[in-house]
Amino acid sequence: MKDTLGFRAKIGAMAPFTNTIVQPEYEMLTPRGVTNHMARIPNKKRPPGDMDAYRASIRAGHDDLYPVIDQLVPAGLQLILLGHSLESFAGGIKGATKMQTELTQHAKVCEVLVPSLAAHEALQALGAPKRIAILTPYQVPGDEVADEFFSDAGYKVMKVKGLKCPTPLAIAAVTEDEVRKSIRELNGPDIDAIVQVGTNLPMLKVAAEAEFFIDKPVLSINLATYWKGLRHLGIKDRIQGLGRLMEQH
Repeated sequence: MKDTLGFRAKIGAMAPFTNTIVQPEYEMLTPRGVTNHMARIPNKKRPPGDMDAYRASIRAGHDDLYPVIDQLVPAGLQLILLGHSLESFAGGIKGATKMQTELTQHAKVCEVLVPSLAAHEALQALGAPKRIAILTPYQVPGDEVADEFFSDAGYKVMKVKGLKCPTPLAIAAVTEDEVRKSIRELNGPDIDAIVQVGTNLPMLKVAAEAEFFIDKPVLSINLATYWKGLRHLGIKDRIQGLGRLMEQH
């Protein structure tokens, strides 16, 4: 059921307790007549420095998301977006598809979209670049699973730069200058596109700026997820100044 402010669509979004970037970046992308509605995911405990525990937590499943979906469903939403990307990369395309299907089956009343598949579809819309570089805020196990996903999806991953942020909160504190420096390090003549993952990394505006100067796609994960959500709902609005994906596709 739509409402007075969300007369085109009401979109639910799930993000971890510590994620302070998904909501404001989604709001930047929200056209008139669409409203966003947040619910929070409890953070998984990952002992600092324990990379084996980190790897295990990535592949531990997504049962923790079902109660969060249950919080959103009563709002009468047309769609739910998962604003947390790390676990959605586990198991490649097959694993992400299974996750998206199971989350949607649990929601029953609307689709649930995961960011990994949205990023893959966004890259296809941007011309299906073959050689990509990936920017993450993760520790090494997170870098590995992102690399595995995009390789499985058919891309040649040339470089991966992980910022190794020490805590979830620290991800949101990465400065725009740090992001710009990372983009410069990743770019090169052997790179067709740069992809950023990790939804708590502030990237939307810097990615759009970088596309202008390096003249190739720089895809932020939050842009990809929200773009996919709007297009899934048949909302075709073009938004200027936030990247060629939303401007042209």
